[in-house]
Amino acid sequence: MPLMNAVVFPAFGPPNVFRAVRVDRPTPGPDEALVRIHAAGICYHDVLSRGGRIPRDTPGQILGHEISGVVEEVGANGPASRIGERVVIYQRIYCGQCPNCLGGRQDLCRNSRVLGEHGGGGYAEYCCVPLRNLVPVPDALDLDSATLAVCPVGTSIRALVGVAEGKVGDTVLVTGAGGGLGLHQIQLARALNMRVIAVTSSPGKEEAIRAAGAHVVIVSPDGAFSGEVWRQTGKEGVNIVLENVVSTTLGESLRACASRASVVILGNVEARPVSLDPGLVIGRRLRISGSGNATYADVRMALHLMATGAIKPIVHAFLPFREVGEGHRLMESRETTGRVLLKGW
Repeated sequence: MPLMNAVVFPAFGPPNVFRAVRVDRPTPGPDEALVRIHAAGICYHDVLSRGGRIPRDTPGQILGHEISGVVEEVGANGPASRIGERVVIYQRIYCGQCPNCLGGRQDLCRNSRVLGEHGGGGYAEYCCVPLRNLVPVPDALDLDSATLAVCPVGTSIRALVGVAEGKVGDTVLVTGAGGGLGLHQIQLARALNMRVIAVTSSPGKEEAIRAAGAHVVIVSPDGAFSGEVWRQTGKEGVNIVLENVVSTTLGESLRACASRASVVILGNVEARPVSLDPGLVIGRRLRISGSGNATYADVRMALHLMATGAIKPIVHAFLPFREVGEGHRLMESRETTGRVLLKGW
C-alpha cells in the first residue's frame, strides 16, 4: 500500500508533541474521493484537541478540518470527471438521513463529527472524504485563499447571517477581532453594510483590524470595553455581538448590548464555564445563541464573496506541515493576526 506524509500527536500535550510520520495512504470507498491536500488551516479547535481539552477526542490522530486540495481519485460510484477538480472540503462528516441533514442543516446532524476529530484530517498529504463533502472552488479563487472558505469565513456567515439574522445598518461588536475569525467577520459585516466595532486586547493588532475595515477599534488590554462601546454608539449599544473569546469578554459584551440585541457565541478560548447576569439579559431582552459549523449554503456564499474580492483572506503565516507545532504555539499564545496555513513538506 502506498505511504504518505502526515503529522500526528501521540499524546495530549504542548505544541511540540506533534510528530511527522509515514502512514498508509487512504483508499477511497465507493462513495468517497481521495483528495491531494494543497493546504490546511489551523483552527483553535485543533489547539483544544491537541491539548486534550475536548472530551471525546483521543491522541494519535491526524487533525485538521480546514482543507483545500485537488481530487486525485474517486471511488467506484464517483464520476471520473471530478478527478482534477479543485475543492474545499465541507468539514462535517454527517449521516445524510436525519431530519436535520434532509433539511439542509448538516451542521446539526447528531450522528456526525468534524473531520480530523477522530483522524483522517488535513495534516497530511492526502485524505479521504465522502464525495458529497467536496465543494468546487471557483476559477477566480486560488486554493490558498479557498482553504479558509468553510472555516473561518463560512463559520462567520453562519453566525452573522444565519443565527444573528444581521441586516443592513446593524452595529456589530466583534471580540477577539485580530484573530482568524475576527478579521474575516469585520470584512463580512462591512460587505453587508453594517457598522463594525472591533475589540482587541493587543495594541499590536490595531493596524490590521483597521485595515480589515472596522469603523471603530477599541484596544482593551484589561477587558473593560463596554463603556467605550456605549460612548461610540451614543448610549444605544450594539445590535449584534460576535463573541469569539467569551471566557474573559462575555460580561462586557452583554453590557455593550442594545435592547433586543443578539449575542452569538462562536468560541470559548479557555474552554471553561463563565457566569452572566440574568437580570441584564432579562432587562434588555437579549438573545444569546450558540453557532458552529457552516452549512453548504454558507460555504457557497463564502466562496462567492472571496472570489469577488468582497472578503480577502488574511493569513498570518505559511508554515510547512512539519512545523505545525509552531503554528499551534502561535495560535495558543495569541500572536497571530489572521490564520496560520500549513502548506508543503
